[in-house]
Amino acid sequence: MSITMETILARRSVRAYDGQPLSPADREAVLAAIAANADRVPFGTKPRFALVDDAGVPDAGPRRIGTYGLMKGARAFVVGCVRPGPLAYVDYGYALEGMVLEATAAGLGTCWIGGVFDRGASGRALRLERGEVVPAVTPVGRPADRPALAGEVIRAMAGSTGRKPWPELFFDAGWERPLAEADAGSWAPVLEAVRRGPSASNRQPWRVVMAAEPGGTAFHLYLREDRAYSRAIPGVRLQDMDMGIAMRNFEEAARCRGLPGGWARLDKDPVPGPAPLAYVASWTT
Repeated sequence: MSITMETILARRSVRAYDGQPLSPADREAVLAAIAANADRVPFGTKPRFALVDDAGVPDAGPRRIGTYGLMKGARAFVVGCVRPGPLAYVDYGYALEGMVLEATAAGLGTCWIGGVFDRGASGRALRLERGEVVPAVTPVGRPADRPALAGEVIRAMAGSTGRKPWPELFFDAGWERPLAEADAGSWAPVLEAVRRGPSASNRQPWRVVMAAEPGGTAFHLYLREDRAYSRAIPGVRLQDMDMGIAMRNFEEAARCRGLPGGWARLDKDPVPGPAPLAYVASWTT
């Protein structure tokens, strides 16, 4: 599917589904999204993904991917796993967000779940190998006509309806000066796509420094980590996945706008900042 700016901005967390199995066309679209994104990662790790639905493995059907009442009517899930390592969870978030955006473009609902779901059932569906973990999953399907009340309450509690303002997220040349939207020029919609992206409990841990470089403009991405939260689930770095989501939204928005550049991790932290800021990657043009 073609991802547009409208796709990125239209994505929302859907917690109530119509209760129907995926249609053959929808199922094919999800499988194509998995195939197109599983190996497309910036740091070269090897996440694995699978679709678990009524047409899948009989002993690992969707009803076994328990979400403990948080998702209503979901009949299909995209599940995945990765071996923990440097930047592995960033890659995982980047890849799964690509699948989420393609599902959104196909008219399907999704919802990132990194906390409360049945990791054991997901692992059985993936036939986990030694050392692999399941960081996050998403239901996928047609949204219900009316969102369930419980889903709306959860959405409000998670802060899903709000986003941090620009001055908290984006900076001009260094950490002392917030970046005004008007000063971002043609990159403003790209940064807005980052701001509007999903994150665990909507904490939005990404911070971006826009800097003039000899060859053009660079954007340096940092994690402002809440260490207690990021490591709340043993073996899973939730906020590293958030950084992958931010990278994918930035890249897709830049491509939509016809803007140049690509992601790289520089050998040296380009804009050292106070703890708990940690450098992740740079978009260079």
